[in-house]
Amino acid sequence: MRKKYESSLRLFFRDKLVCRRNELGITQEEMAYRLAMANRSYIELDHGKSCCSGLTLARFLIYICEDPIVFLKDLRRVFEKVEIDAA
Repeated sequence: MRKKYESSLRLFFRDKLVCRRNELGITQEEMAYRLAMANRSYIELDHGKSCCSGLTLARFLIYICEDPIVFLKDLRRVFEKVEIDAA
């Protein structure tokens, strides 16, 4: 079950990350800098190849996300779908 949550988070976060980066009109390198991570690590997030760490998620919510409450509500819906699909 944990893998399903991680997979869902990875894809959800990738979509939000790329969308927000495009809204801000910044490069992958600039987003990596704002998230305090290596460029290569950011590219893996941007392409959905890796999941975010707690620190990356926190920095995104605090410094980059336009509305963290909406983000978390949307993520909750994603996790609820995982639970429904597992039942």
